[in-house]
Amino acid sequence: MAADLSFISVTTSVGAMRYAVQRSGSDDFEVADYVGISHSYMCKVLKGTAGLHGPRLVKFMRGTKSLAPLQWLAEQMGCDVVLRDRRAAEVAELTQRLRELQGRAA
Repeated sequence: MAADLSFISVTTSVGAMRYAVQRSGSDDFEVADYVGISHSYMCKVLKGTAGLHGPRLVKFMRGTKSLAPLQWLAEQMGCDVVLRDRRAAEVAELTQRLRELQGRAA
């Protein structure tokens, strides 16, 4: 779930992490268990004295179902996060394949 851009533009990296946990419906310990980190480390993450990077950050975002941390990073770099529409991509791929097959049959 994407966060509102007006929030992302004024928050901090820690704010984006806290937002993700608060909106997840889970508490910070449940998220820590999902990510595979200790509860005390999660407390440090949410205070800003520790961080999540790479695969752990991805697992955190999957566990909270929030793109807020990614959106915050993108905002810092002057980029936007664009969600892929997997169904639209699959339809386009199948449409292209159908055209190819119809071209061969003609």
